[in-house]
Amino acid sequence: MAIVFFLVCIRMGFSQSNALPFASNQARKSLLIKLNDSIINPSAKDFLANKKINWQSYAWATCFLIDDSKQNQAVLQKALQNYNQLEKADLQKVFESVFACFPNQFVPEIQKIAENESENEKIFATAINYLSQNNVAVKSLMDSKFTKSNHPIIQALRNQFQSNYNPISLGELEKIVDYNRTKKVKFLYSIQHKDRNKVGKVFIQSENGLLAKENGKVILIDQLARSATNLPMYITNGNTPVGVFKIDALAQSENVFIGPTVSFVTFLPFETEASLFFNSNTTDFTLEKYLNFFPKELRNNSLLQQTFWAGKAGRSEIHFHGTTIDQNLYFGKEFYPQTPSMGCLCSNETWGKDGNLLESSQQKLVNTWLKTPSEKGFAYVLELQESDWEGLTKKLDKL
Repeated sequence: MAIVFFLVCIRMGFSQSNALPFASNQARKSLLIKLNDSIINPSAKDFLANKKINWQSYAWATCFLIDDSKQNQAVLQKALQNYNQLEKADLQKVFESVFACFPNQFVPEIQKIAENESENEKIFATAINYLSQNNVAVKSLMDSKFTKSNHPIIQALRNQFQSNYNPISLGELEKIVDYNRTKKVKFLYSIQHKDRNKVGKVFIQSENGLLAKENGKVILIDQLARSATNLPMYITNGNTPVGVFKIDALAQSENVFIGPTVSFVTFLPFETEASLFFNSNTTDFTLEKYLNFFPKELRNNSLLQQTFWAGKAGRSEIHFHGTTIDQNLYFGKEFYPQTPSMGCLCSNETWGKDGNLLESSQQKLVNTWLKTPSEKGFAYVLELQESDWEGLTKKLDKL
């Protein structure tokens, strides 16, 4: 997760028995003022007056706040209507704010961009996703653009519209758990909804093949896989992709928005050496090798390939972590009191007015992982078909 902002590089030492000033009420108020007075409002004023702005910081700030104000709408509308005057990288940042703050309001503008884009795979794929989520037919566009491209973003986009791109069933989840029982490796399973505004669940399978339980009940912890942008999963800063991650270590982050609670340091395919990812002497990444993480009957499900293509497209630093972000920023959102990140998996933490950590789902997840000593293992991020969610807990308790 690459949070681009002026506070990201602050380094700090922290003992969990001490207060974290950045998580205090006063610091949160100050941050909100800085976001609005130092970034959002002056940038909006400048852009509407035909001046250049830093789209990277503007997009980050508006996504962080999910700023659906009339001011932001006017800025984004002008940017989209004059997209040819923007660098491609800046247009992609505009898309971040659009997806985060106005998921339904800019269909005509983005349809025009999609119809005219023939050079940049990321711009095209992002535009197609916006149209698709607004029930606009996109087949003719996809049939006419990038038809010979083997770019991983285009491959991921094609997969998305295949008939075999499906959330798994409870029975298929059980098959994955059973498939891993004898591997003598630890696994973390993050079970998510297709709609990432809904909060998912995470559980752990120890080296002995058994699920981590308390009093005969599987330990299930809430976890959010929604990015602040809510972009597609194979786009930088988008939602957490479905598939397999390598868990390489546990470590404390220096990012103040993540906070001091230990995070799971994870790798996508292509983000590290193949030998480290596969835990073998292999030297290259192939889709065939990647699909060996799944039982044979699931290897045709193209949804499960997302981490492969996202990693090949360059996504990185998707870690599983806690949060110091103010929950109250998202009051009324479906995922409240969880807080979104920039593509990572986030477990809720509650901080007191002076910055004292009151409750940590992330720490509970870490403690459950460390019931056996190894820090290494693998993580599956999986989407479960919506009709099976009601039976999830009962099914896992029996495994």
